[in-house]
Amino acid sequence: MNSLADENGIREAIHYYIEGMRTGNVEVLRQGFHQQAILCGYLGDEMIAAPIEGLYDWVNSNPAPVTTGEAFDCEVLSLEITGRVASAKVREAHEGAVIDYFHLLKHGDRWWIVSKLWDTDVCLCVLSAQQPNSEGI
Repeated sequence: MNSLADENGIREAIHYYIEGMRTGNVEVLRQGFHQQAILCGYLGDEMIAAPIEGLYDWVNSNPAPVTTGEAFDCEVLSLEITGRVASAKVREAHEGAVIDYFHLLKHGDRWWIVSKLWDTDVCLCVLSAQQPNSEGI
């Protein structure tokens, strides 16, 4: 059985991601990711696949929303927990729309992000946010 403590631990790891991206602080990002985490996703039509250090390098080389004044919004859309593993779907709005899928692993008493998958296709964000029509579709 999953506890509120597990859900809070997962949300804490995701919060480190959100706050690290918002502020451009790699040390905050590191608090959410396992050291062997990976990332895979699309920037337009270009597929990116790299160890988590690739994200840290990108953050270090780009201005943070907090310094540029650009809007940065993230919302956890769903969480699924199965024992010591979990997934989270997060909508991220900054310079376009992104849907992130985080996979997490509980090690000891701590939840860590072990992978980040994403797509920058705006259509995915629109479809995810749509409500069912009157026929439930």
